[in-house]
Amino acid sequence: MTRSSEEEAEALSLGRVYEEYVRLSEVCNDYIHRSLGDIRLFGSIGALLAWDPVVRLFELDARLEQPVTPVGFLILLLVIVLVMFFDLLKQSIFFFHLRRMRELEAVLNRAAGARGPLFHIAGGWPTWFRRYHAPVANGFWGVFYLLVLVFPSIILYLQGYAGWLFVYLPTALLLLGYHAWCALRVLHSLEAE
Repeated sequence: MTRSSEEEAEALSLGRVYEEYVRLSEVCNDYIHRSLGDIRLFGSIGALLAWDPVVRLFELDARLEQPVTPVGFLILLLVIVLVMFFDLLKQSIFFFHLRRMRELEAVLNRAAGARGPLFHIAGGWPTWFRRYHAPVANGFWGVFYLLVLVFPSIILYLQGYAGWLFVYLPTALLLLGYHAWCALRVLHSLEAE
């Protein structure tokens, strides 16, 4: 018994769809590993942000007599926001790949027949994200935003730079608010079809 040329073409086509699905899945896994590594960058920034003011506040090193510079906090804020936007760029690309994977999953699941959705990683992500991932992510970003706003404000106030709060706080609120708005746009792309 020989297979018809139509069956062979369909098998070849499904093979290519599956190869593309595997390739995109590897790209997404690589993104996940790299993004989770970004937490080290946030930790490094946090250590830079906190070390000098904490040492000065508790006078752990008597040689440090200079107060914290307000410009230093503004520069750290800009670096933090740049990293946050860079992470959003990566997340946007990841969501684009997920959308393409959903299309490939639909083709593969149709070919699998009535056995149910055999391929459901990209298709299941939006529901998983809303139900389980988003609450944790919202908590993380809420605490992070709060630290970026409150910690420098307290240090500036205690160091006698209360006037700089009229520069730092509006700048931080503007940049973090814009980041939150952009993040919501990226997240809503999960639901768009």
